[in-house]
Amino acid sequence: MIDTEEYARLLGYPPGKALEGAVIERAEQASVWYELNGRPRVFARHNAVAITAGAEVEVEVARLWKEDRVDEAYFLDRFAAGVVEHLVRAVGASPGSKGWDVERHFELMKLLGPEAPVELLPSGMLKPVNSVLAVVTGDSTTCAECSCRCDFRRTA
Repeated sequence: MIDTEEYARLLGYPPGKALEGAVIERAEQASVWYELNGRPRVFARHNAVAITAGAEVEVEVARLWKEDRVDEAYFLDRFAAGVVEHLVRAVGASPGSKGWDVERHFELMKLLGPEAPVELLPSGMLKPVNSVLAVVTGDSTTCAECSCRCDFRRTA
């Protein structure tokens, strides 16, 4: 589901640097865990969409951290972030454009209603982590391909 180069970027690797050795093992463990246990969700209403990698990932990452298995927690968390980014591109959604303010999340949640699979906290953050509210644009351009230099632009 997730492109290897994109996963490497989410892990903090510089562009073009390949995963190798024990890193590949951790990446594969995260992928297998998610394939067996992950429950990504996409919920759309009007032009608003809520996308999440699922609460079960957040629970597992917290469990791994508590057990001092920090590397496994990190790899799984980054994999979940990749799932969300993949789904955002697949539905042709964008978290906004230049000037987008987190306050807009409240507008999107009103459009989505209480059935959305995410909770919007008073701070504007989403629960579970590795979730996004977005606007369906019909454009599946990735950040690397986009000419817009918005606040959401992802770089390694």
